[in-house]
Amino acid sequence: MRVTAAFNRLLALPGTTVREVSFEPARITVTVALRRRRLVCADCQYSSRARYDTRTVDSSWRHLDLGRCRLVITARLRRIDCPTHGVRTEGVPFARPESGFTRDFEDLVAWLATRMDKTAVTQLVRIAWQTVGAICARVVADGLTPTVSTSGSRSASTRSLGARATAT
Repeated sequence: MRVTAAFNRLLALPGTTVREVSFEPARITVTVALRRRRLVCADCQYSSRARYDTRTVDSSWRHLDLGRCRLVITARLRRIDCPTHGVRTEGVPFARPESGFTRDFEDLVAWLATRMDKTAVTQLVRIAWQTVGAICARVVADGLTPTVSTSGSRSASTRSLGARATAT
């Protein structure tokens, strides 16, 4: 099995295909391409086949660590001329708008924030404590619950996360 095929199956990022994997000391960079032909505005879900242009730099998102290596997802994105928001970079299905982290990473951090203090979370996932608060705010604003709580109640987990996010 090729490395790109293995990472395609390992990451299972929705709407993407792994194009390249590069290994560096303490970091793995996975370059992906979006499978969809239509561009989607990250804010309002307006879609169009017409693109404004293609960004000259790759966008990157931090994903869940792979062992002791930091895993970074990169992609070359296009820009769309949204009638509501103007020229915007297209949205990706695996990350929230304006975030430098994947949904999986943010959901994990938000869930951890409901179970332990911020200092422990920052040490475990290697991010700043201000970032933990920003991630929790994004997850709550998105209306998602990171996972089912141990009692099996999704709403209990959401209430706990909301209370933590507003207290920080």
